Amino acid sequence: MNYHNVQSRNLVFPYRAKSPTLKKEVLYDKQELWNEIDRVLDENKDGKFTAGQQLYYNMLHCADSTFFYDIDIIMLLEEYMLHKRFGIPLYTSIDEAGYERMSLFSAIDEEYLAIQKMEKDGSRKIHN
Repeated sequence: MNYHNVQSRNLVFPYRAKSPTLKKEVLYDKQELWNEIDRVLDENKDGKFTAGQQLYYNMLHCADSTFFYDIDIIMLLEEYMLHKRFGIPLYTSIDEAGYERMSLFSAIDEEYLAIQKMEKDGSRKIHN
């Protein structure tokens, strides 16, 4: 999972790009970008893809992924990878587990497992 080298497209709000859902050029500001995310996720009604896959393959047409990438995200991914690689427990008991962190780790784990499955199936190679 290579999250250290996220490249910016240098998109600055407001900017114009083709909407993957509306199939036309749209003027994006922050609110419209979040609206696009909602539309992209709504298109996956059959659940064929994870939310991350759906967003990854559609938002690259109209968004700069660095908009969503900050120090908190980097730290969360680092913590997740340390937990996975070294078997470091998140908490000593379920009662100590914070709901938000567990939800975030669950989402990361779902996406990570989907990437591993894609790699195993030969449809995509990942880099750790």
